[in-house]
Amino acid sequence: MKDSKIKYWFKKAKIKLLKFLKIILPKDIMVNPNSALVFKRLLLFALLLFVLQCFVVSIVVFIVVKAGGKSFILPDVLNKEIYEAFDILEKENINLKVQTHYFSNFPLGTVVNQEPKGGVRIKEGRTVYLVINSPEQITLNMPDITGMKYEDALNIISNEVISKFPNIIINDIIELQDETNENDIVLSQNPKANEIIKSNTEITLTVNKKE
Repeated sequence: MKDSKIKYWFKKAKIKLLKFLKIILPKDIMVNPNSALVFKRLLLFALLLFVLQCFVVSIVVFIVVKAGGKSFILPDVLNKEIYEAFDILEKENINLKVQTHYFSNFPLGTVVNQEPKGGVRIKEGRTVYLVINSPEQITLNMPDITGMKYEDALNIISNEVISKFPNIIINDIIELQDETNENDIVLSQNPKANEIIKSNTEITLTVNKKE
């Protein structure tokens, strides 16, 4: 009884399929033996092409998933010294991108931001971004030392500038003779007063040197 029902539905489906093919295909293609053979071969080729396409897609998906690598919990290195943070993260198979900025409320050389945050599960090969508190980003205004004694000007530069920027460059003084000013007075300065200075800035002073 069950087999007869299967045969009935199979026969019905076959009739509907033939009717559909007669609608979409040119006339007599299913009647003409040669045309029918060509059609069957094209149908078989299309079926094989579909199977091959599914196989290729499966391989690509497998490779992409495999390339994703293992996942792991990203360590939290926030507020750690940069060398300690590197030591922790270099054990993981990740890429590191580091930026430096200055923050007055964080110790120098520490990690002030981390993306993704620690404790998040990520895959190997992921890029992790760190922001390090670095004095390289400090800027300040050049003090006004024009009109001061050269020795006093150097003391101000030492206390207010070099204490923050050890690699500030002080060039040899430019000597001028100006009878209207006292000896050893700073006649001009470069950078000028209140100009923004930062690391590696060169300071040049013009000093009155009477014979």
